[in-house]
Amino acid sequence: MADPLYPLAHDEDLPELGTYNAIGTMLLHNSRADESGGFFATCWFMVILPVVPLSRYYVRQAGYSDESGLFSIRTTTNYEIVGRSRVRWTEAVRTYLAWWIVMPAALVGPNVVAAVGWEDENAGFYGMIVSVGLLFLLLTLFFVYGRYWRPVREVRWAEGETGGTDGRRWQGLASMLQMAVLVGLLGFFLGVVIFFTALAMGEIPTRLDPEPNPYADTVLHPITLLAGLPVVTGMLTLAVLASRRRR
Repeated sequence: MADPLYPLAHDEDLPELGTYNAIGTMLLHNSRADESGGFFATCWFMVILPVVPLSRYYVRQAGYSDESGLFSIRTTTNYEIVGRSRVRWTEAVRTYLAWWIVMPAALVGPNVVAAVGWEDENAGFYGMIVSVGLLFLLLTLFFVYGRYWRPVREVRWAEGETGGTDGRRWQGLASMLQMAVLVGLLGFFLGVVIFFTALAMGEIPTRLDPEPNPYADTVLHPITLLAGLPVVTGMLTLAVLASRRRR
């Protein structure tokens, strides 16, 4: 079945692709190139791993450049965005499974099994070797699938537009998410500083303390500082940016 493709609006702001410190937006391919060289790809908001699918496009690869230096490596792939399509949630689910479950399980699983169930002083080393082997195997399978087995999707041009999927909306959402994640990371580092400062001052309770300290058990608790503070700061930032955007 052909995928409906919608023409781009004349004033549509296309996504600014690129990541900085593993945070940003990236196109992940969904199909192999057809006879014209075009293929479908989903624009994802990335924080090392894909987090939120923002939009889906029909694109052609327009060029490739390598700006590697003595102490830096920078490669750029240029795309020509031909049209816009709807996000296919089956593709999004497969992306989540591959990036968030399969690859982390291959990387961490053998180490956990070796550490828990293998009573050997070299268990950690053996687990690491198995993890690296599985990771390379998965990457090879993903490459072969994307190059030879991934289906080629036909294109069917549709009339009109896709309603609420204007590129400016998704670009604004990506910008807000990126800022919220960055502020959340700052909140995490702030929590680390507060935690170790309180630990050095003796404010963190231990099992030897004769009386419980409600203040330390709540506000200064590691979960509050290292998990709660980043989430709160990130959500507040997202709420403030969303409210300013609606004005």
